[in-house]
Amino acid sequence: MNIDLSALYGNDEMREMLKAKLSAKSISHAYGIAGPRGSGKKTLAFLLCAALCCEEETTRPCMRCPSCKKILSAQSPDFMTLGIEGVPPLLPDAKSIAALTDAPKKEAELPKSIGVDAIRAMQADAYIKPNDLERKLYIIGHAERMTVQAQNALLKILEEPPASVVFFLLTENPAALLTTVRSRIQMLKTEVFCDEQLQDYLLQEDTHAKALAKKDPAQFRLLLHLANGCIGNAKAYIKATAKELAADPVYEAHVTVTQCLACVFAKELPNDSPVLAKDTHLPRKTELLGILASRMETREQLRAGLDALLLALRDFTVCTLLLEDDSVPMLFFEDAAQPRALGETVSPNVLAEVSAELNVLRASLDANPNVGLVQERIAELLMKLRFGGI
Repeated sequence: MNIDLSALYGNDEMREMLKAKLSAKSISHAYGIAGPRGSGKKTLAFLLCAALCCEEETTRPCMRCPSCKKILSAQSPDFMTLGIEGVPPLLPDAKSIAALTDAPKKEAELPKSIGVDAIRAMQADAYIKPNDLERKLYIIGHAERMTVQAQNALLKILEEPPASVVFFLLTENPAALLTTVRSRIQMLKTEVFCDEQLQDYLLQEDTHAKALAKKDPAQFRLLLHLANGCIGNAKAYIKATAKELAADPVYEAHVTVTQCLACVFAKELPNDSPVLAKDTHLPRKTELLGILASRMETREQLRAGLDALLLALRDFTVCTLLLEDDSVPMLFFEDAAQPRALGETVSPNVLAEVSAELNVLRASLDANPNVGLVQERIAELLMKLRFGGI
Protein backbone atom coordinates (compact mmCIF):
# COMPACT_ATOMS: atom_id res chain seq x y z
CA MET A 1 0.00 0.00 0.00
CA ASN A 2 1.23 3.49 -0.89
CA ILE A 3 0.74 6.14 1.79
CA ASP A 4 0.67 9.64 0.28
CA LEU A 5 1.25 12.51 2.73
CA SER A 6 2.73 14.82 0.10
CA ALA A 7 0.03 17.44 0.70
CA LEU A 8 2.10 18.38 3.75
CA TYR A 9 5.10 20.28 2.41
CA GLY A 10 8.54 19.33 3.73
CA ASN A 11 8.70 17.40 7.02
CA ASP A 12 10.32 14.52 5.11
CA GLU A 13 11.63 12.56 8.09
CA MET A 14 8.34 12.72 9.97
CA ARG A 15 6.33 11.80 6.87
CA GLU A 16 8.48 8.73 6.20
CA MET A 17 8.05 7.57 9.80
CA LEU A 18 4.28 8.00 9.66
CA LYS A 19 4.02 6.28 6.27
CA ALA A 20 5.84 3.26 7.71
CA LYS A 21 3.51 3.23 10.74
CA LEU A 22 0.40 3.49 8.59
CA SER A 23 1.59 0.78 6.19
CA ALA A 24 2.32 -1.53 9.12
CA LYS A 25 -1.03 -0.63 10.77
CA SER A 26 0.82 0.25 13.96
CA ILE A 27 -0.68 3.66 14.49
CA SER A 28 -0.85 5.05 18.02
CA HIS A 29 -4.15 5.84 19.76
CA ALA A 30 -3.12 9.44 20.37
CA TYR A 31 -0.75 11.96 18.80
CA GLY A 32 0.36 15.41 19.79
CA ILE A 33 1.29 17.67 16.87
CA ALA A 34 3.37 20.65 17.97
CA GLY A 35 4.47 23.67 15.98
CA PRO A 36 3.86 27.38 15.41
CA ARG A 37 0.62 28.70 13.99
CA GLY A 38 0.43 28.00 10.28
CA SER A 39 3.08 25.27 10.29
CA GLY A 40 0.79 22.50 9.00
CA LYS A 41 -0.47 20.89 12.23
CA LYS A 42 -4.08 20.84 11.08
CA THR A 43 -3.14 19.69 7.57
CA LEU A 44 -1.19 16.76 8.99
CA ALA A 45 -3.98 15.74 11.37
CA PHE A 46 -6.62 15.75 8.61
CA LEU A 47 -4.33 13.81 6.26
CA LEU A 48 -3.68 11.13 8.89
CA CYS A 49 -7.38 10.83 9.66
CA ALA A 50 -8.16 10.41 5.97
CA ALA A 51 -5.37 7.85 5.53
CA LEU A 52 -6.72 5.81 8.45
CA CYS A 53 -10.21 5.55 6.95
CA CYS A 54 -9.61 5.75 3.19
CA GLU A 55 -11.49 3.12 1.19
CA GLU A 56 -8.78 2.72 -1.45
CA GLU A 57 -6.34 -0.20 -1.20
CA THR A 58 -3.58 1.16 -3.44
CA THR A 59 -2.97 4.74 -2.31
CA ARG A 60 -4.13 6.33 0.93
CA PRO A 61 -5.53 8.91 1.37
CA CYS A 62 -6.99 8.97 -2.14
CA MET A 63 -8.85 12.27 -1.54
CA ARG A 64 -11.72 10.98 -3.69
CA CYS A 65 -13.55 8.17 -1.88
CA PRO A 66 -16.61 8.96 0.30
CA SER A 67 -14.65 8.46 3.54
CA CYS A 68 -11.86 10.84 2.51
CA LYS A 69 -14.37 13.48 1.45
CA LYS A 70 -16.32 13.19 4.69
CA ILE A 71 -13.19 13.60 6.79
CA LEU A 72 -11.55 16.32 4.74
CA SER A 73 -14.77 18.35 4.85
CA ALA A 74 -15.47 17.47 8.52
CA GLN A 75 -18.84 15.94 7.63
CA SER A 76 -18.91 12.57 9.42
CA PRO A 77 -20.52 11.72 12.77
CA ASP A 78 -17.44 9.60 13.54
CA PHE A 79 -15.11 12.58 13.08
CA MET A 80 -15.16 15.37 15.65
CA THR A 81 -13.10 18.55 15.89
CA LEU A 82 -12.76 20.98 18.78
CA GLY A 83 -11.07 24.38 18.84
CA ILE A 84 -10.02 24.61 15.17
CA GLU A 85 -10.65 27.38 12.65
CA GLY A 86 -12.21 25.32 9.84
CA VAL A 87 -10.88 22.65 7.48
CA PRO A 88 -7.66 22.74 5.43
CA PRO A 89 -8.17 23.00 1.64
CA LEU A 90 -7.07 19.46 0.78
CA LEU A 91 -9.86 18.12 -1.41
CA PRO A 92 -9.22 18.32 -5.17
CA ASP A 93 -12.90 19.22 -5.74
CA ALA A 94 -13.10 21.59 -2.80
CA LYS A 95 -15.32 24.04 -4.70
CA SER A 96 -18.04 21.44 -5.11
CA ILE A 97 -18.28 20.86 -1.36
CA ALA A 98 -17.63 24.43 -0.25
CA ALA A 99 -21.27 24.83 0.78
CA LEU A 100 -20.95 21.88 3.15
CA THR A 101 -18.02 23.21 5.14
CA ASP A 102 -18.17 25.72 7.95
CA ALA A 103 -16.51 29.06 7.34
CA PRO A 104 -13.13 29.21 9.07
CA LYS A 105 -13.29 30.87 12.46
CA LYS A 106 -11.05 33.78 13.26
CA GLU A 107 -8.71 33.45 16.21
CA ALA A 108 -10.75 36.05 18.12
CA GLU A 109 -13.88 33.92 17.75
CA LEU A 110 -12.31 30.83 19.31
CA PRO A 111 -12.82 30.14 23.02
CA LYS A 112 -10.00 31.32 25.26
CA SER A 113 -10.09 27.97 27.06
CA ILE A 114 -11.39 24.45 26.43
CA GLY A 115 -13.42 23.34 29.40
CA VAL A 116 -14.09 19.99 30.98
CA ASP A 117 -17.66 19.74 29.62
CA ALA A 118 -16.44 19.79 25.99
CA ILE A 119 -13.91 17.04 26.72
CA ARG A 120 -16.48 14.94 28.58
CA ALA A 121 -18.84 15.18 25.61
CA MET A 122 -16.02 14.00 23.33
CA GLN A 123 -15.17 11.25 25.78
CA ALA A 124 -18.77 9.99 25.86
CA ASP A 125 -18.93 9.96 22.07
CA ALA A 126 -15.68 7.96 21.85
CA TYR A 127 -17.32 4.97 23.55
CA ILE A 128 -19.94 4.74 20.80
CA LYS A 129 -18.82 2.35 18.08
CA PRO A 130 -18.15 3.90 14.65
CA ASN A 131 -20.97 3.42 12.14
CA ASP A 132 -19.91 5.71 9.28
CA LEU A 133 -16.11 5.37 9.17
CA GLU A 134 -13.60 2.68 9.99
CA ARG A 135 -12.57 4.58 13.16
CA LYS A 136 -13.65 7.30 15.56
CA LEU A 137 -11.37 10.30 15.08
CA TYR A 138 -10.93 13.40 17.23
CA ILE A 139 -8.88 16.54 16.61
CA ILE A 140 -8.40 19.05 19.43
CA GLY A 141 -6.96 22.33 18.19
CA HIS A 142 -5.16 24.71 20.54
CA ALA A 143 -4.86 21.86 23.02
CA GLU A 144 -2.78 24.07 25.30
CA ARG A 145 -6.03 25.93 26.05
CA MET A 146 -7.53 22.92 27.83
CA THR A 147 -8.07 23.63 31.50
CA VAL A 148 -6.42 21.36 34.04
CA GLN A 149 -9.81 19.73 34.68
CA ALA A 150 -10.30 19.18 30.95
CA GLN A 151 -6.85 17.61 30.60
CA ASN A 152 -7.49 15.29 33.52
CA ALA A 153 -10.79 14.23 31.94
CA LEU A 154 -8.99 13.53 28.67
CA LEU A 155 -6.29 11.61 30.53
CA LYS A 156 -8.82 8.99 31.61
CA ILE A 157 -9.65 8.01 28.05
CA LEU A 158 -6.01 8.28 26.91
CA GLU A 159 -5.06 5.73 29.59
CA GLU A 160 -7.72 3.22 28.49
CA PRO A 161 -8.79 4.18 24.97
CA PRO A 162 -11.63 2.31 23.23
CA ALA A 163 -10.71 0.28 20.18
CA SER A 164 -10.58 2.13 16.83
CA VAL A 165 -10.31 5.58 18.47
CA VAL A 166 -7.50 8.02 17.59
CA PHE A 167 -6.94 11.45 19.13
CA PHE A 168 -4.88 14.31 17.67
CA LEU A 169 -3.87 17.17 19.99
CA LEU A 170 -2.61 20.22 18.10
CA THR A 171 -0.60 22.69 20.12
CA GLU A 172 1.75 25.64 19.79
CA ASN A 173 3.00 25.03 23.32
CA PRO A 174 3.31 21.36 24.32
CA ALA A 175 4.80 22.39 27.67
CA ALA A 176 1.33 23.68 28.61
CA LEU A 177 0.01 20.11 28.53
CA LEU A 178 0.15 18.11 31.74
CA THR A 179 3.13 15.77 31.99
CA THR A 180 0.71 12.87 32.42
CA VAL A 181 -1.07 13.80 29.18
CA ARG A 182 2.21 14.17 27.25
CA SER A 183 3.32 10.74 28.48
CA ARG A 184 0.21 9.13 26.90
CA ILE A 185 0.63 10.59 23.42
CA GLN A 186 3.25 10.32 20.70
CA MET A 187 4.54 13.82 20.00
CA LEU A 188 5.20 15.01 16.45
CA LYS A 189 6.77 18.36 15.56
CA THR A 190 6.10 20.23 12.34
CA GLU A 191 8.92 21.86 10.41
CA VAL A 192 9.42 25.56 9.72
CA PHE A 193 11.19 26.89 6.64
CA CYS A 194 13.56 29.66 5.68
CA ASP A 195 12.29 32.56 3.55
CA GLU A 196 13.84 31.07 0.39
CA GLN A 197 12.03 27.76 0.88
CA LEU A 198 8.73 29.55 1.47
CA GLN A 199 9.27 31.61 -1.66
CA ASP A 200 10.08 28.57 -3.82
CA TYR A 201 6.99 26.73 -2.60
CA LEU A 202 4.54 29.64 -2.91
CA LEU A 203 5.74 30.72 -6.35
CA GLN A 204 5.04 27.19 -7.57
CA GLU A 205 1.77 26.53 -5.74
CA ASP A 206 -0.02 29.81 -4.98
CA THR A 207 -1.45 32.16 -7.62
CA HIS A 208 -1.86 35.00 -5.09
CA ALA A 209 1.84 34.74 -4.24
CA LYS A 210 2.84 34.86 -7.89
CA ALA A 211 0.73 37.97 -8.45
CA LEU A 212 2.06 39.81 -5.40
CA ALA A 213 5.69 38.90 -6.15
CA LYS A 214 5.28 40.45 -9.60
CA LYS A 215 3.32 43.52 -8.44
CA ASP A 216 5.19 44.39 -5.23
CA PRO A 217 8.31 42.24 -4.65
CA ALA A 218 9.36 44.23 -1.55
CA GLN A 219 5.99 43.63 0.15
CA PHE A 220 6.10 39.98 -0.91
CA ARG A 221 9.51 39.49 0.72
CA LEU A 222 8.36 41.26 3.90
CA LEU A 223 5.25 39.10 4.25
CA LEU A 224 7.30 35.94 3.74
CA HIS A 225 9.67 37.07 6.46
CA LEU A 226 6.85 37.82 8.89
CA ALA A 227 5.36 34.36 8.30
CA ASN A 228 7.91 32.93 10.76
CA GLY A 229 8.78 30.02 8.48
CA CYS A 230 5.17 28.77 8.25
CA ILE A 231 3.37 28.24 4.95
CA GLY A 232 -0.07 28.80 6.45
CA ASN A 233 0.97 32.18 7.83
CA ALA A 234 2.54 33.19 4.52
CA LYS A 235 -0.60 32.29 2.55
CA ALA A 236 -2.79 34.19 5.00
CA TYR A 237 -0.60 37.30 4.81
CA ILE A 238 -0.44 37.24 1.03
CA LYS A 239 -4.24 36.96 0.67
CA ALA A 240 -4.94 39.57 3.37
CA THR A 241 -6.41 42.94 2.49
CA ALA A 242 -4.78 46.18 3.63
CA LYS A 243 -7.41 46.42 6.38
CA GLU A 244 -6.70 42.87 7.55
CA LEU A 245 -2.95 43.52 7.60
CA ALA A 246 -3.51 46.68 9.63
CA ALA A 247 -5.38 44.59 12.21
CA ASP A 248 -2.64 41.95 12.41
CA PRO A 249 -0.48 42.60 15.51
CA VAL A 250 2.70 41.06 14.04
CA TYR A 251 2.50 43.04 10.81
CA GLU A 252 1.60 46.29 12.57
CA ALA A 253 4.36 45.80 15.14
CA HIS A 254 6.91 45.36 12.37
CA VAL A 255 5.76 48.55 10.65
CA THR A 256 5.79 50.45 13.95
CA VAL A 257 9.28 49.33 14.95
CA THR A 258 10.52 50.04 11.43
CA GLN A 259 9.23 53.59 11.69
CA CYS A 260 10.80 54.03 15.12
CA LEU A 261 14.17 52.79 13.90
CA ALA A 262 13.89 55.08 10.87
CA CYS A 263 13.46 57.99 13.26
CA VAL A 264 16.32 56.96 15.55
CA PHE A 265 18.90 55.97 12.93
CA ALA A 266 17.94 58.32 10.10
CA LYS A 267 21.49 59.43 9.26
CA GLU A 268 23.05 55.96 9.25
CA LEU A 269 20.57 54.16 7.02
CA PRO A 270 21.66 52.83 3.61
CA ASN A 271 20.22 54.62 0.61
CA ASP A 272 18.65 51.46 -0.82
CA SER A 273 16.49 50.76 2.24
CA PRO A 274 12.94 50.18 0.94
CA VAL A 275 11.23 51.22 4.18
CA LEU A 276 13.68 53.08 6.41
CA ALA A 277 14.09 56.21 4.33
CA LYS A 278 17.32 58.16 4.62
CA ASP A 279 16.99 61.54 6.36
CA THR A 280 19.31 64.15 7.80
CA HIS A 281 17.72 65.38 11.03
CA LEU A 282 18.46 64.12 14.53
CA PRO A 283 15.66 62.17 16.21
CA ARG A 284 13.57 63.76 18.92
CA LYS A 285 11.73 61.98 21.69
CA THR A 286 8.51 63.75 20.74
CA GLU A 287 8.64 62.19 17.25
CA LEU A 288 9.03 58.72 18.73
CA LEU A 289 6.19 59.33 21.16
CA GLY A 290 4.01 60.40 18.25
CA ILE A 291 4.67 57.13 16.44
CA LEU A 292 4.14 55.04 19.57
CA ALA A 293 0.99 56.90 20.61
CA SER A 294 -0.62 56.34 17.20
CA ARG A 295 0.46 52.72 16.71
CA MET A 296 0.85 51.21 20.21
CA GLU A 297 -2.38 52.27 21.85
CA THR A 298 -3.27 49.01 23.61
CA ARG A 299 -1.38 46.53 25.75
CA GLU A 300 -1.70 43.93 22.97
CA GLN A 301 -0.06 46.33 20.52
CA LEU A 302 2.62 47.18 23.09
CA ARG A 303 3.33 43.50 23.65
CA ALA A 304 3.66 42.80 19.92
CA GLY A 305 5.73 45.95 19.42
CA LEU A 306 8.16 45.09 22.22
CA ASP A 307 8.52 41.57 20.83
CA ALA A 308 9.38 43.00 17.40
CA LEU A 309 11.80 45.53 18.87
CA LEU A 310 13.61 42.83 20.84
CA LEU A 311 13.99 40.80 17.64
CA ALA A 312 15.48 43.84 15.90
CA LEU A 313 17.97 44.36 18.73
CA ARG A 314 18.86 40.68 18.59
CA ASP A 315 19.73 41.15 14.91
CA PHE A 316 21.86 44.19 15.78
CA THR A 317 23.71 42.17 18.40
CA VAL A 318 24.33 39.20 16.13
CA CYS A 319 25.65 41.40 13.33
CA THR A 320 27.84 43.34 15.77
CA LEU A 321 29.39 40.21 17.26
CA LEU A 322 29.66 38.05 14.14
CA LEU A 323 30.60 40.89 11.79
CA GLU A 324 30.81 39.42 8.28
CA ASP A 325 29.19 36.06 9.04
CA ASP A 326 25.93 35.91 7.03
CA SER A 327 25.07 32.31 7.94
CA VAL A 328 22.98 33.27 10.99
CA PRO A 329 19.38 34.08 9.93
CA MET A 330 17.89 37.44 10.79
CA LEU A 331 14.69 37.45 12.86
CA PHE A 332 13.41 40.99 12.26
CA PHE A 333 15.28 42.19 9.18
CA GLU A 334 15.14 40.42 5.84
CA ASP A 335 18.94 40.31 5.58
CA ALA A 336 22.02 41.44 7.51
CA ALA A 337 22.74 44.65 5.55
CA GLN A 338 20.62 47.03 7.62
CA PRO A 339 21.27 45.63 11.13
CA ARG A 340 25.00 45.50 10.36
CA ALA A 341 25.03 49.15 9.30
CA LEU A 342 22.94 50.27 12.25
CA GLY A 343 24.60 47.97 14.77
CA GLU A 344 27.96 49.56 14.09
CA THR A 345 26.64 52.80 15.61
CA VAL A 346 25.65 51.17 18.93
CA SER A 347 28.03 49.69 21.47
CA PRO A 348 27.41 46.07 22.56
CA ASN A 349 27.03 47.26 26.17
CA VAL A 350 24.24 49.68 25.24
CA LEU A 351 22.52 46.99 23.16
CA ALA A 352 22.63 44.61 26.12
CA GLU A 353 21.36 47.24 28.57
CA VAL A 354 18.48 48.35 26.34
CA SER A 355 17.49 44.76 25.56
CA ALA A 356 17.45 43.89 29.27
CA GLU A 357 15.31 46.92 30.12
CA LEU A 358 12.90 46.17 27.26
CA ASN A 359 12.49 42.62 28.56
CA VAL A 360 11.62 43.99 31.99
CA LEU A 361 9.15 46.37 30.40
CA ARG A 362 7.64 43.50 28.38
CA ALA A 363 7.10 41.49 31.58
CA SER A 364 5.49 44.48 33.31
CA LEU A 365 2.61 44.48 30.80
CA ASP A 366 1.01 41.62 32.74
CA ALA A 367 0.57 44.00 35.68
CA ASN A 368 -1.73 46.35 33.72
CA PRO A 369 0.61 49.39 33.62
CA ASN A 370 -0.23 52.86 32.34
CA VAL A 371 0.05 52.75 28.53
CA GLY A 372 1.37 56.29 28.26
CA LEU A 373 4.17 55.65 30.72
CA VAL A 374 5.18 52.50 28.84
CA GLN A 375 5.25 54.43 25.56
CA GLU A 376 7.43 57.10 27.14
CA ARG A 377 9.86 54.51 28.50
CA ILE A 378 10.15 52.82 25.09
CA ALA A 379 10.95 56.20 23.52
CA GLU A 380 13.63 56.83 26.14
CA LEU A 381 15.25 53.45 25.50
CA LEU A 382 15.21 54.02 21.74
CA MET A 383 16.95 57.36 22.26
CA LYS A 384 19.51 55.56 24.40
CA LEU A 385 20.32 53.32 21.42
CA ARG A 386 21.26 56.39 19.42
CA PHE A 387 23.08 58.45 22.01
CA GLY A 388 24.26 55.85 24.57
CA GLY A 389 22.48 57.54 27.43
CA ILE A 390 19.22 59.14 28.43
